[in-house]
Amino acid sequence: MSAAPPPSGRIVARRDGAVGWMIFSNPAKHNAISMAMAEAVPEIMRDFASDSAIRVVVVTGAGEKAFAAGSDIAGFEDTRSDPQQNRRYNEVNERAYNAVYECAKPTLAMIHGYCIGGGLDFAASCDVRFCAGTATFAVPAGRLGLGYGHEGILRFGRVMGLMRARDLFLSGRRVGAEEALRLGLVHRVVAAATLESEATAYAQTLADNAPLTLAAIKRAFLEYEKDPAARDLARAQALIDACFRSEDYSEGRKAFAGKRKPQFRGR
Repeated sequence: MSAAPPPSGRIVARRDGAVGWMIFSNPAKHNAISMAMAEAVPEIMRDFASDSAIRVVVVTGAGEKAFAAGSDIAGFEDTRSDPQQNRRYNEVNERAYNAVYECAKPTLAMIHGYCIGGGLDFAASCDVRFCAGTATFAVPAGRLGLGYGHEGILRFGRVMGLMRARDLFLSGRRVGAEEALRLGLVHRVVAAATLESEATAYAQTLADNAPLTLAAIKRAFLEYEKDPAARDLARAQALIDACFRSEDYSEGRKAFAGKRKPQFRGR
């Protein structure tokens, strides 16, 4: 990524080789996410999904103080002042979370500092989560008096189990990086100084794998995380079958036999 700071109060999309970066950029408010920022997420994710050069997406926040410190509370008077407005607000945010969760390409959350409320919802929507040892997590809905969407409760239950999610939601307490690892909230904790380099290296590892295989794996997970009656296993099987018909499958076998690194092209 470029060393230049991204613009504030928006979401920045960047491309670095095979890796797409979606960056919450509102440093003055610890990257708090406004409704306008949430509305921008689905289009960014669609652009990455449709770009054959992009094979993995990293979601992060600008700077090292925060991934995203929740939703921008300053806008609540205009966007969440009554149940009807809140339903609209919730619909916008759920579309944003689902755009990350349902992305056909692998997604990685790179978490510095605060990862709170809606920010943690975005992190939980990613496939894999890396965090710095200085990261802090919380769902403070109970301290704000707001009603937390049931979709979010299911999202956290999917990631860390409903038993552990109950504690996080009911207490509103803050959780450090090591406890987050023990709870299953993150996959890896690394030093803050090396978080970006390790996350980038991991993203590149994913990008080097066969894109069609990753898409089939991702779809299988998405289907099995649905209620059994809603699963479309035929859709998952179709992607598996496509792998065996692909040029990449032939390349993978040739590379293995030749003891060389495969060069996958996603077809």
